[in-house]
Parts: sequence; C-alpha cells; structure tokens
Amino acid sequence: MRRTPAASTAGVLIALMASLPLSAWAQTTAKPAAGKPAAAKPAPATAAAPTAAKANALGSGAAEGPLLTRDELRACLKQEESIRSRIAELEAQRDPLSAEKAVIGTEQQAVRDERAKIEEFRKVADELGVRFKAYGTRVEALNARVAEFNASNRTGASAERQRAEMNTEQAALVAERATLEAERQRLATQSEEIIRAYNAKAGALDLRVTDWNERNAKWADRSKAAESDRKLWLSSCSDRRYREDDEIAIRKEK
Repeated sequence: MRRTPAASTAGVLIALMASLPLSAWAQTTAKPAAGKPAAAKPAPATAAAPTAAKANALGSGAAEGPLLTRDELRACLKQEESIRSRIAELEAQRDPLSAEKAVIGTEQQAVRDERAKIEEFRKVADELGVRFKAYGTRVEALNARVAEFNASNRTGASAERQRAEMNTEQAALVAERATLEAERQRLATQSEEIIRAYNAKAGALDLRVTDWNERNAKWADRSKAAESDRKLWLSSCSDRRYREDDEIAIRKEK
C-alpha cells in the first residue's frame, strides 16, 4: 500500500496457497485372523477368535511405506492440529486486513482531495500575483506622469484638469492596493489552515500505512511458514499407515 504523499513499497496480501487438505481418518479395517476349525461341540460363548489390530491411514488412505510408530503418529497428529489452528487463525486475520486496506484507500483519496484544494489556492495566489504586477505597472506609469507634470510647471485650466485626473487615479490605486493586500492576507490565512490540516492528515495516514504494511508483511510471512509446514506434513505424515490402537492410546492421553 502506498503512503501519502510519498510512495512506499506496497504490502500485498498473500493468500494461502491452499487450505490444509487433511481428510478424515480413513478407517480401513484389517481382516480378522483365521481361527481354528470348529470342534464337534460348540465352543463356550466366552471363547472368541483373536483379531489383528486395525490399520488406518492418514490423508487419502492410499497408504504406502512403513507403519508410523506411536511416537511418529503422536507427532503427526500434533502437527496436524497445530497447522489447522494456525491456518484458521490466519484466515480470520485476512479479512480484517483487507477491510482495513480498503478504509486506508478511502482515506488516501480524501487526502489527495485535500491536496487538490491546496493546488487551487496556489492558482488563486498566482492570479493575485499577476494582479499585483499589473498594479505596480500602473503605479510606475502614474509616478512618471506626476514627475513629468511637476517638472513642466504648467498652469491654467488644462493643467488643473490633468492634476485632478492624476489625483483621482492615485486615489483609485490606493483603494486597489488595499483590496489586493486584504485578499492576499485572506489567502495566506486560509491556505495556512488548509496546509496545516493536510499535513496533519497526511502524517497520520503515513503512520497508519506504515503500521498496516508491517502487520501485513508479518501476516504474509506467517502464511508462507504455515504453507511450508503443511507441505512438510504432507510429505512426512500424509498417507502413512498407523495402528488404530496407537491412535486410541494417544487420544486417551489427552
């Protein structure tokens, strides 16, 4: 996500490559061992033919390779539970991060709009500068006329009319100067307030973007680690056979 106004490295939400595909334990029951032929007389009701321990498999059930020892099974079950928990936690954190990113995007647009107002004030200030320049040109022209008139020592009705015209123009220039100065002061005050508000919003937003990027990067790192552990679990535990008696004993330990 970009900072405002300066650009920064964008944090990208990284979804998990896949949810943990750990299927329910496949129950594949071994056939009971063959018993002895029946005697001429029925055996007592308490006598039962011995059976082999059931063999189950992690993953899809297409089990190959050696049986897991009880310790190995215990480790695989613990890893499965841990990975599922971590992925569930990461999934729960992803939507709030995405929602916060959208809110920050809206705030960034608001800050850009505030900056646009500053640019508009700058244009008005430039226009006022042009008016000040035109005012200065008129003042210089009047001063030149006054100097030339004073040097000529003219008298009479024509000279009086010219003097009156220059006095009128001078009064108009004085009034215009007051108007220009008032407008310049108003623009300076307003632009100062807008710039102060913009800088405050932009600064706070920069801190929020930095914080979000840091949290998002940590989330992405944890997601990659969980995916790596998931793949390791698949290679070391998935589709490995184990004895159901071992599983029952392990779960009783809890």
